Amino acid sequence: MTTSGEIDATLGRFASFDDTQLARRWHFKDKPVDVRYVLYRTMEDAQEIVVAAAPRAESCRILAHAQRAYGDLRGLLVGLPDDLLDKAWGEKEWPLREILRHIIVIEGRYGVQTRYAVDRADADPMRVADDRMPTPAQTDVSGPVARILARLGAARAASDEKLADLPAGAMTRPTQWMHYDVDVRFRLHRFAAHLIEHTVHCEKALDALGWRLTEGRRIVRRLTALIGEVEGVAGPDAARGIEKVLVERAASVG
Repeated sequence: MTTSGEIDATLGRFASFDDTQLARRWHFKDKPVDVRYVLYRTMEDAQEIVVAAAPRAESCRILAHAQRAYGDLRGLLVGLPDDLLDKAWGEKEWPLREILRHIIVIEGRYGVQTRYAVDRADADPMRVADDRMPTPAQTDVSGPVARILARLGAARAASDEKLADLPAGAMTRPTQWMHYDVDVRFRLHRFAAHLIEHTVHCEKALDALGWRLTEGRRIVRRLTALIGEVEGVAGPDAARGIEKVLVERAASVG
């Protein structure tokens, strides 16, 4: 079985490749192509899984967008030099580590709030008690970027476990977001939107720090987003299978 360390190392390796490294020779069906096609071929495999996946509950389909957004953020940051995590980049701006802390906290809070909206009795308070909510102080974002991304991945998995197979009637249960009256369907769509919002935040930070994306990383981001979508619509085993194929193909790259 491919470990998370192996796939992170493989993705980080491809993300570091520049045009010259991507132009090196690889073989597909005994004919020469360039190394880029390792990534693009793996995308094609992932697309086949997404297309063939059996229809699932609306809540699952909505949260698949969140898993795709997580995959995009993962591709942006996998293999990032760890010394960038704590560098200041703008007045009153969070460093990358604190942006990631915020993403993990809100992922957890959204999960608690949305599940509460599904389960509460009509006579119960609309809002969740504060002592049931995750806080920044409780959220460990120590260590390298790989460890932080793994924690975010675990938080995403916990949200999906709570919410991915809701009955149709649960989607219109009333709840609140900030000071707005909304429903569960609205809250489920917030998961992806929040991840995308702070992926852009991370992009702004990296740009201000002078860190530029290689062509390899640009391709990797598309692949990891697609792997996230595979996980959302076909499940974790399917996503891990795609990652295993990528690690095996990477072993044949000189």
